[in-house]
Amino acid sequence: MPMLAPSEPRPEYRIAPDDWPDYIANCEGPQLIVGGPGTGKTEFLVRRAAAIIDAGRAGPENLLVLSFSRRGVADVADRLRNALDRSTRALDISTYHSFALRLLETHATVAGWQATPQVLTSPEQLRFVAALLADEDPALWSPAHRSLLRSSTFAAEVTDFVLRCREQLLGPQELAALGRAEWRGLPDFLQRYDETLRRAGRIDYGTLLATAVDLLAHSGVRAAVAGQYGYVLVDEYQDTSRAQALLLRNLVADHGNITAAADPYQSIYSFRGTDLENVARFPDEFRDEVGAPARRIVLTTSHRVPEAILNAAVRVTQHDLPGAAGQVVPAAGPGSVETYRFEQHTEEAEWVAAEITRLHLEQGLPYDRIAVFVRSKRRFLPELSRALDRRHIPHDRPDARLVDQPAVRFVIDCVIAATGSEGPAERDRAIRRMLLGPLFRMPPGQLRNLERAHPVVERNWPAVIRVSLADGGPLADLLADNTWAVHPPASDGLWHLWSRLPQLHRVATDETRGDERLAWTSLFQVVARFNERNPRASLAEYCTLLDDDSFEARPLLSYRRRDCDSVTVTTLHQSKGLDFDVVFISDAVEGVFPDLRSRDSLLGARHLNPHLPTDVAGYVLFRLQEERRLAYTAMTRAARRVIWTATTVSGDQGIGAPSRFFALVAGTASVAAAVARPEGVRPPVTVAEMEAFLRRLLLDPSALPPDRVAALAVLAQGERIGLRPPEVFYGIRSRGPDTGVVGPEFSLSATQAEAYERCPRRYVLERRLGIGAESSIYAEFGLLMHTVLESVERVAMESGEPRATAGEALEEFNRRFSAERFGGPPFAESWRRRGRDALRRLYGDWPSSGTAIALEQDLQGRAGGIEWRGRADRIEVGAGTVTVVDYKTSRSLPTEADAARSLQLGFYLLAAAADPEITAHGEPRSGEMWFPVATRRSTAVRAFDGSNLPDIESRMEAVALGIGREAWPAIPNGACDRCPVRQICPAQPDGKEAFVS
Repeated sequence: MPMLAPSEPRPEYRIAPDDWPDYIANCEGPQLIVGGPGTGKTEFLVRRAAAIIDAGRAGPENLLVLSFSRRGVADVADRLRNALDRSTRALDISTYHSFALRLLETHATVAGWQATPQVLTSPEQLRFVAALLADEDPALWSPAHRSLLRSSTFAAEVTDFVLRCREQLLGPQELAALGRAEWRGLPDFLQRYDETLRRAGRIDYGTLLATAVDLLAHSGVRAAVAGQYGYVLVDEYQDTSRAQALLLRNLVADHGNITAAADPYQSIYSFRGTDLENVARFPDEFRDEVGAPARRIVLTTSHRVPEAILNAAVRVTQHDLPGAAGQVVPAAGPGSVETYRFEQHTEEAEWVAAEITRLHLEQGLPYDRIAVFVRSKRRFLPELSRALDRRHIPHDRPDARLVDQPAVRFVIDCVIAATGSEGPAERDRAIRRMLLGPLFRMPPGQLRNLERAHPVVERNWPAVIRVSLADGGPLADLLADNTWAVHPPASDGLWHLWSRLPQLHRVATDETRGDERLAWTSLFQVVARFNERNPRASLAEYCTLLDDDSFEARPLLSYRRRDCDSVTVTTLHQSKGLDFDVVFISDAVEGVFPDLRSRDSLLGARHLNPHLPTDVAGYVLFRLQEERRLAYTAMTRAARRVIWTATTVSGDQGIGAPSRFFALVAGTASVAAAVARPEGVRPPVTVAEMEAFLRRLLLDPSALPPDRVAALAVLAQGERIGLRPPEVFYGIRSRGPDTGVVGPEFSLSATQAEAYERCPRRYVLERRLGIGAESSIYAEFGLLMHTVLESVERVAMESGEPRATAGEALEEFNRRFSAERFGGPPFAESWRRRGRDALRRLYGDWPSSGTAIALEQDLQGRAGGIEWRGRADRIEVGAGTVTVVDYKTSRSLPTEADAARSLQLGFYLLAAAADPEITAHGEPRSGEMWFPVATRRSTAVRAFDGSNLPDIESRMEAVALGIGREAWPAIPNGACDRCPVRQICPAQPDGKEAFVS
């Protein structure tokens, strides 16, 4: 590109996807990447980062990528690792605060610190401010605030005010210079706050960022950082505050190589101090080496949002901002925007839940491609969650916190009981909760007798528990000596608790207690992070902070089970950066959305931000514009359909009209013309809906008599389609016969036969009745590995190669691997490592020299008078012999004797010998099982003994006969302790009661 003179304006470049490579490669100097929703701003940054590294312009350690949130950091990190041509572990991708902390750790002495200060969490900062305010002289403050100095509400106001000052880089002198009468006392307080923090060796997040700005203004620090980071890439630049923007300017002042991505239409965080004007000022504030303004590159094409949705979203903004949104080329494909009103919140919630069910069942849309966004968590989400639960729809509950998990409440109770920190009465209540809870399960009657025998005045709980409770000694020890809770760091105290209670060992080993394990895992993670900031803080100190709503509200490790896809239910602000096929924007009621409350605090903190209007009318208009951008952001998360819903009447809060945005969304002259009732009664899509529909019709006096008679007839015979018997609604059915499970015509597979041989009772319950047969993460892993091997080996077979390569297999594995299907990080990383190690092991020492002739080959045969079917993973030929191979992804190996008589391999060989297409290559003589996961060295192989083939036919006939006769005896074996149907097994103590007359 030609060099411009300093006086020339820098032109704007509008680029289509085909133009990306040239612009990505031109990475020198300051550049602003502007794009609407789905245009690929983050992807552009990722590709540029990869191009810089791959071209050798900078090593991974010399490239800094900054994002607005931890979620954004994780997203960019995943994308960049996948985009790089080579693996690397030196990527520097972080949030602004994380970068600022590392900068302070390196240059603490330049900032006047003898050692790196510890960062205050938000609750800790609030307590710190409250303690200082309690010692303030009221005479120094405005008369309006003197009586509030010891109020927790006022402490929260002052804490927020301090944070807003830091975002605007205002110190005590600058604050005093503003001269607002209502801020009397605040400049001096801010001075004392800073001095007290420094003496305590602490720093808050706002001061941390301001300190980083000052450090980068120091020429020596700036030169060192510029030498370390030759290129800086910034995502979500429209969300930066004044402090963050100045940090970036100082950071790249010596080389100017900064690329920032932004969409001004998605600036929605003014309440956090973000300055929308940063985007407009970028070309002037970031200039190249000859003084020319930064290049402005506009991405023109959306890869997600179709025309109908994009146009509706732009109408909502009413073109308040110049920029990319109104000029985006929409994504191909249809899209729709709908607006509906309801009479009650219950009706709205039920309709949304029913529509999600319909989308999932009729259109096959995965739940994780559907989202429901709301403006306020408190109004609509409880009702919606109940409606989703009634339909068994998995969904996130954003109002549930880690602290609400029973496993975490147990830790809090244990600390309260050991320390007595909340008084004797609360200590007694905490101990009762522990003893009655799932770990100890003491019957309430036993607890009452125990308390009667030991009056409160003389009750010594450790002694009482030690003599009254089986295995109560360890708990008594923990309550008698609270050193573990009050002295060591919190993470050590938590480990002491975990490792001393034998009752917790069952949490680690019981497969049915996965939710508790997830909660413990998350708790260990957040406690470790707490100690990173507060190395000496104890578990007792940590527990005092847990009940604060903002404290670790969203830990990195999920404390909810993620073994199935789920509907995302969250706030409009948290929708940013996500994408779905269908989006519901619910509870969109005037007064709720848009929310035009001034957000003005008691202290008027908004007046600290110079770009916000100072007059009330101007500020309300600004708030409306931001609410429009919030609607725009939420709508453009959808790739196919956006549905707005609102309840017309909500008497409890006096809010009744649908949002004014409905008219803009629908493109109508008024809200009344935009909203409509959803279509009438629709055909049911689930069995439960069918039954409810028929019962309503049967009892509807206005319905036609023939329709009511038809409904009665279907209900009377409804058991055959899964409806409840018309005369039974509650209670338990009497025990029925063991027959009638298998019809006269059935077929079998070798895996079914092996399951039947192991235990016919478990086989019929799991395989035939579906009891306890839930899909597991192990099955998901096995399916993934089989799919990868089939894919790469088929390409090799069709191209004439003897087999694929490890690189090809690893590439296919990475392409197909989904972290969400394996529990999310860090659990998914363990599964990813397991799969990659297995593939390297398999291809590094391939167990065979044969050439594949068939993959995932269907095989058929007859035995015992029925049809048998199976699918062989691999059939190969070598030295005139055909070998059938079965991949196994289990870590446990069968004995060589068991493998030699494997019914599965035996059936494959019998069926292959009857297939002329296979026998054309030679006689099938051998069968092998390959175990690439089971060992750490070469792939383990177990072989079938061909002399056992006659026995295989006899066993198949016996299995067919047993299943045909519906013989389901329980056969105890080595897997009984892991059997999911043990509790209803007549051969086990757990299940005998179910069979006692």
